[in-house]
Amino acid sequence: MSFLLGSIFLASVSKSQSQDSIAPLGQEWTLQQCVNYAWTHNLQVKQAALTLNIAKNNFTASKGNLLPSVNGLASHTYNFGRTIDPFTNTFATSEVLSEDFYLQASFTIFGGLQNLNTVKQNEAAFKASGYDLQANKNTLALSIASGYLQVLLDRELLQQARDQHEVTIQQVEKTQKLVDAGSLAKGNLYDVQAQEANDEVNIINTENQLNMAMLGLAQQLDIDSIQLFKIAKPEITISDNPAINSPDLIYSQALTNQPDIFSSRLKWESAEDGRKAAAGALYPKLSVSATLGTGYSGLNKEIVNSTIQGYQVIGFASSQSATPIPIYIPNEVYSYKLTPFSNQLTDNFNKSIGFRLSIPIFNGLQTNMAYKNAKLNAMNAEYNYETTRMNLRKSVQQAYADAEGALKKYYATQKSVESLKEAYNYTRARYDAGAATSLDYNTAKNNLAKAESDLVQAKYTYVFKLKVLDYYEGKPLKL
Repeated sequence: MSFLLGSIFLASVSKSQSQDSIAPLGQEWTLQQCVNYAWTHNLQVKQAALTLNIAKNNFTASKGNLLPSVNGLASHTYNFGRTIDPFTNTFATSEVLSEDFYLQASFTIFGGLQNLNTVKQNEAAFKASGYDLQANKNTLALSIASGYLQVLLDRELLQQARDQHEVTIQQVEKTQKLVDAGSLAKGNLYDVQAQEANDEVNIINTENQLNMAMLGLAQQLDIDSIQLFKIAKPEITISDNPAINSPDLIYSQALTNQPDIFSSRLKWESAEDGRKAAAGALYPKLSVSATLGTGYSGLNKEIVNSTIQGYQVIGFASSQSATPIPIYIPNEVYSYKLTPFSNQLTDNFNKSIGFRLSIPIFNGLQTNMAYKNAKLNAMNAEYNYETTRMNLRKSVQQAYADAEGALKKYYATQKSVESLKEAYNYTRARYDAGAATSLDYNTAKNNLAKAESDLVQAKYTYVFKLKVLDYYEGKPLKL
C-alpha cells in the first residue's frame, strides 16, 4: 500500500539493509542485522502486525456492507397435532412433513450514508494501524541502536582499561629498578603497585559492564544463546565542524516522515468519519428486499383415479305430482398419491419484493447520545493530533540541544585529553628522573585515564544523539 511507503523512517532504510541477511550466532552482527532480527522476532512488532491485519479485515468487512446481502434458508419440519398445512391450506391432525426453501436478498437504498462513512472510518483506521506498526519498529530500532552503541562504548572503555594496566605494569618494572638502584624510596614502588591493583579492579568492573551491555542487547533481540552472540565494530569517526540542520528545518522534515504524525492524523480522520456515520442514524432508512421461495408438504396429494360406488340423493325436484322427484349423483371414491417432490417445488414456487422505510422517532436517546459521543471522540482525536505535533516539536528541539551539547562536550573533552596527555608525559619524565613522587605520577596518569574515558563516552553520546536527529529527518539508521 502506498500509504505505508516513502515517508516513513526506516521503512525504506535501503535495499542493502532490508535485504541484509541475519548473521548466524558465532559470527559478528552489524547494527542492521540486529535491527532486522528484532523486527522479525519481536513480539510487540508481531502484535502490532496482528492489529494491522484486524484493521484490514474490518475495512474489508465495511466495504462488504455496501453490497446487497443474500441469504439462503431451508427448513425440514415435522408437525404433530392439529395444524394448517401452508401449501394445501387444509387441516391436518396427523404427522405432517413440510420443507421450505428460500433465497432472500436485501439492499439498503439510503441509510444516512452510514455504511459509506463507516468504510471511510475503517479505511483511515487501517492506514493508521500501518503507521503504528512502523512507529513501533522505529522505536525498537532506536532502542537497538542505543544498546549497540553502549556495547561499543564499553568495549572501548575495556580496551582503555587494559592499556592503562599495561602502562602501569611497565611503570612497576621501572620503579622496581629505580628502587633497587637506590634512586627512589621503596614507598614509590608500593604506590605504583597499588595503582596496578586498582587498574585490575577497573578492568574487572569494565568487563562486567560490557557483559551486562551485551546481555541487555541480546535480551532486546530475544536471543537464547548469549555466549555465541557477537557484534561487529564499525569505524566511527566524528568530522570536524559537522553540519547539523536547524531545529525548525528538522521539525519540518519530521512532519513529512514521522509515522506518529500520520497515525494521529488518520485517527482524527477516522473519528470524523465515525461522527458522520453516527449522524446517519438520525436519518430515515430506506431498504428493498426480495424473496424467492418454494416448499414441500406431506399433505399435498393428487388424484390417481376414481370409481362410482352407488348414488346418493342430494335433493328433490318439484313436480306436478304430489311426490317430489329425488336428485341423485354418483358417489365417487378417489385414489390419491403424494405429489412428487420436484413437482411440488415447481408448483409452490413464489417470489416477492418489498420496500421498507424506517424513520427514527424515539429510541431512548440512544442514537442521539451515540452521535454526541462520536462528536466528542472526533474532538479528542483532533486534540491528540495537535498534541502529537507539539510533542514532536519539543522532541526535535530537545534532540537538537542534546546533540549540540554532546558535540561541545566532545570537543572540550578532546582538548582536555590533549592537555592532560602533555601533563602526564611531563610528570612521567620527572618521575623517571626522580624529580616527582609516585603520587604525582599516579595523579597525572589517572587524570588522563579519566579524560580519555570521558572522551569515549562523549563520542558515543554524540553519535547516538546524531542518530536521533537522523531519525527525525528520515535518514537511514546506519553507522
